Amino acid sequence: MRAKPLTILSPIPWWWAVWVRFTWRVSALTSRVTAPLRALSFIHFARWALIQRWPTDRQTPRDRAAPRSMLFLTSFDGSDIQYIEAFVRVVPTRINGLYWGAKGFPGPKRFGPVAQYIEDHSHPVDHFWMAYPEASTKMVAQALKLQALYDRARPGLAADDPQRFAAQWRRLLTDAQALL
Repeated sequence: MRAKPLTILSPIPWWWAVWVRFTWRVSALTSRVTAPLRALSFIHFARWALIQRWPTDRQTPRDRAAPRSMLFLTSFDGSDIQYIEAFVRVVPTRINGLYWGAKGFPGPKRFGPVAQYIEDHSHPVDHFWMAYPEASTKMVAQALKLQALYDRARPGLAADDPQRFAAQWRRLLTDAQALL
């Protein structure tokens, strides 16, 4: 299935931007926050960013309650429904930790309100680029692990002795079989 992009822009108040920045720093210290997201094999890419201020638009009244925004960019395989359902079921506390303070966020408990929130805050994507459009993030991570295994085994594979080569090759295949 071809990857699809999704861009969501959520207005947030200043105090929520402080919370999100703090949680991002804490989550960078451990993989407990990101591990369940990385396990979702249909995600190609996911990125959150805080936007502090926008260029002024004289035709739009300034919203002092939410002058900042959180931007979520992602690309994934499957339908929007499957994607939203996975987030609601697999990582609801993490989603709540990111979006609880966002203006109008209904909470991650039920699919319908979350889907409506995403529809209301998503923006059309005219163009997006992916380095590996046929591979999910999980597949790329496995390929990198496989490359590291091969790089470690490579000196032993260059042996002139066929028996030593065979032993090293079997060891490499045994270590790598979960990644293939």
